[in-house]
Amino acid sequence: MNRFVLASMFSIAVLWSNFLAAQEVPVQTLPKRTTSSHYLQVNQQPQFAAVLASAENVPTPKLAPSLTTASPTVFVPNNSPMAWTLDQIIAATLTSDPKLRIGKEDIRQAKAEYVTSSLLPNPEFSVEGGTLPVKRITEKNAEIIDAEPPEVGLQIEFPVDWFLFAKRKAAMNSAKWEVCQAQAEYADLIRERITETAVLFYDVLEAKALLVVSKEDVEILTRLEKIAKAGVAAGGVPPVEWKRIALELLQSQQELLESEKTLDVLTAQLRSQFGCTDYDPTFDITGNLDAPTHADPMPLEEAFEMAKQNRPDIRALRLQVCKSRADVHMENRNAYPEVSTYAGFTQFPQHVGIRDINYNSWGIGVTVTVPVFDRNQGNRSKARSALAQSNHQLQSGIVDLRAEIVEADRDFRTAHQQTHTIAEEEIRLTTEVRDIMLEGFRAGGCPLIDVLDAERSYRETMRLFVTSRADYWRAMYIYNSVVGINSCNDVWSPAH
Repeated sequence: MNRFVLASMFSIAVLWSNFLAAQEVPVQTLPKRTTSSHYLQVNQQPQFAAVLASAENVPTPKLAPSLTTASPTVFVPNNSPMAWTLDQIIAATLTSDPKLRIGKEDIRQAKAEYVTSSLLPNPEFSVEGGTLPVKRITEKNAEIIDAEPPEVGLQIEFPVDWFLFAKRKAAMNSAKWEVCQAQAEYADLIRERITETAVLFYDVLEAKALLVVSKEDVEILTRLEKIAKAGVAAGGVPPVEWKRIALELLQSQQELLESEKTLDVLTAQLRSQFGCTDYDPTFDITGNLDAPTHADPMPLEEAFEMAKQNRPDIRALRLQVCKSRADVHMENRNAYPEVSTYAGFTQFPQHVGIRDINYNSWGIGVTVTVPVFDRNQGNRSKARSALAQSNHQLQSGIVDLRAEIVEADRDFRTAHQQTHTIAEEEIRLTTEVRDIMLEGFRAGGCPLIDVLDAERSYRETMRLFVTSRADYWRAMYIYNSVVGINSCNDVWSPAH
């Protein structure tokens, strides 16, 4: 009879568990990433597979094309074998950036939470003794003392509500989505850090080019100042013209100091991208700012739809919604009562005369809490509120994405137009005019005001040329990052 009762209880528990498992939250899926055949999409470069081999299943992003085109004559090429390229800078960032390591630890912590949710509860083991006499029972007083026989019991208790009501499965489902969300957030962190590194790289290139322009301007004005000083000594040049050139030279030297300071600051910021805290005066980068002016942004709607599917931060918000739904299901499961089963063994030693007779027994039972007052109302309400909040955050992210797409598109189109406005032909003509004016002033047939105007025109044109090329590359990398082109592959899949 006891065996029949036990078998019946076990069969009922299995059927009830299967019934609850069938009501689990259905598998939630997200839209897959899409690609575009648009010509703005950067070409595939060698991916740093070895760099991110231990990055917790987060794939390596693709990089922008290498700068192999010939640079304009305004930029001084760097042939130093120790100079860093953009690919090397990004590789160092991926391997040594402390911020990326912080994001990587978030994935490990989420996986640890998943392991915790999958662990079975520990059984409880207890040993107890009862009706133990205070005075020792001997043969003389055994007939006088009328006491219950002492007993010793062993009992083991094991919770089963995690199985009966699928609480463990619901907790694992929530933790699984948390792991996927951490992976998506890490992928978005990679996207942001690569974009920041590329922008800083072109900031440094721009600062180097502007420093060349400032040095050349100081050199030209120094030559003019010497010519004017010699002319004043010979009596052919008025002293006021020499003073005007000296004043212009002082202003140019101040600009040179500002250019050197800007280059040092930007170089330090670039080195901080891959965790460098020391000062290295030999650090240098190599590259050019020659922009391929044939590329245009894609249509706004196409860029917006691609960004909604490809951006890791948007996918992280969608994953947050999935996790919130799983949390609602988990808290509903936690509202079920706590059920524990136990089995025990008890020994009753009997003392009859001078003989000890032991009587052994065993027992089983079930302990169930009665959810009369606490039915997990607060946590269930909180989970539903968190789900609504996650949906609002997703909608807010999509709204902000629209504005971000428009801004990046306008910046890229503006930078693209500026590369056509300031052409290399203008640089050549401005340089020729300046040189002609300089030779004419040296020969005494050109007024000083014309020479200074030609020098200013050359300097401003060169600065606009450098800035327009740097703006183009910065805008292109930011645009690709905003749209989600070649940023990161899928990392949200529950299979991870």
